[in-house]
Amino acid sequence: MKKIILLVVILAVAAGGFYYWKRHHVVQDATVYYRSQEIQRGSVTEEVTATGTVDPIQKVSVTTQVTGEVIELYADYNSRVKEGDVIALIDPDNYESALASQRASLASQHAQLKSAEATLERTTAQLNYAEKELSRQKKLAERGMTTEAELDSAQATVDELTATRKQNEASIEQAKASIEQAKASVKNAETNLGYCTIHSPVTGVVIDRSVDKGQTVVSSMNATALFTIATDLSVVQVEAAIPEADIGGIRVGQPVNFTVDAYKTKFRGKVTQIRLSSTTTSNVVTYPVIVEAENPGEKLFPGMTANLSIITQDAEDTVVVPNAATRFTPPNQASATPTRGGFSPTGAPPAGYGAPMGGAPSPADEEASEATIWIADSETQIHPVTVRTGISDGVNTVILDGEELLGQRVVVGKQSAAQAAKGSDQPKNPFMPTPPRGGNRRGGAGGPPPRM
Repeated sequence: MKKIILLVVILAVAAGGFYYWKRHHVVQDATVYYRSQEIQRGSVTEEVTATGTVDPIQKVSVTTQVTGEVIELYADYNSRVKEGDVIALIDPDNYESALASQRASLASQHAQLKSAEATLERTTAQLNYAEKELSRQKKLAERGMTTEAELDSAQATVDELTATRKQNEASIEQAKASIEQAKASVKNAETNLGYCTIHSPVTGVVIDRSVDKGQTVVSSMNATALFTIATDLSVVQVEAAIPEADIGGIRVGQPVNFTVDAYKTKFRGKVTQIRLSSTTTSNVVTYPVIVEAENPGEKLFPGMTANLSIITQDAEDTVVVPNAATRFTPPNQASATPTRGGFSPTGAPPAGYGAPMGGAPSPADEEASEATIWIADSETQIHPVTVRTGISDGVNTVILDGEELLGQRVVVGKQSAAQAAKGSDQPKNPFMPTPPRGGNRRGGAGGPPPRM
């Protein structure tokens, strides 16, 4: 019997201990501990990233307008040329012969013109004499001193010479037209001969050569390219394709940072043109954006791939909070009502709750949006504040008119009781930059503040 009583006592003590432990464990689990960070000042830069291709500001294709064999090349890859320099020569023999033939034809036309003019002069003299003879015959006929046949003969001679003169004048006009045509042929032959000598149209550097010495080039509707010359490479442009979702934030004059795989150096430029011609690839509409940049030492080569960051907005020395704070929602949000003990140690709703901080937005902040952040009064007590948010860089978000929040702690997540028991040293996100020591304002004891 004693053993039974002892067993019952042991079971009762064990049941009581289990009940006490179970109750204590539930209470501990019901307590939520929050992880927070101090609200400080920082800088936020909103960027649009894209890839593009480095190109010269101007790229000229040097072509041929005549057919023939390339007998000399005076430029090669990377050759630096000036405007007007001879860079190639096409065999001119055929074109020299054509020019000589056209010049001979022009000389022949001049000779024909002179002959026609001499004939006209002779015919004019004969016509003048015939007209005088006709006048004498008419006077003699009035006196009855000549026959009608002689008068008719004189009239016929004048008519014949008049017709001949008109023919001579027409021959002269035709000869003059032939001369003009021959001059045009000579000029065309001279031009074609000039085309045999290829000159550089611009000052720059040869980036491509498409022919070799001895190769025959053929002139057609699509002129054959001999060289591609890039103008001064001390300044280059980058053409990037920006999706339609981001093109609305791009403006001419915006600063751009970009890198290329060949160097660790960061290059800087600015947006100079937003082209309206769109391209659709896999149902994604993109627009070409041109960025102009300095090319110190001509390190950037045409065709390099550039990784661009177009700075669309920039905010410095402003109130910022981690993006995690704007996304955080406590597990018991439904019970967060403005009653005593619910929001803060005083139980009263905080200033700014239920309305954007700072009142109505200013015209400069028309694109601002509202968000709710949670301010930590302790490790377990928090209250909400509605704020107006500005730009974000993916890590931090700007809080507009949030000066009164500086120094307060904003909730960025939950933590375990063991972490909370460590004291004021809050666990940190390994991806979150460390705030500066000794002051957080620009120019303070800690220097310019980095981003949070």
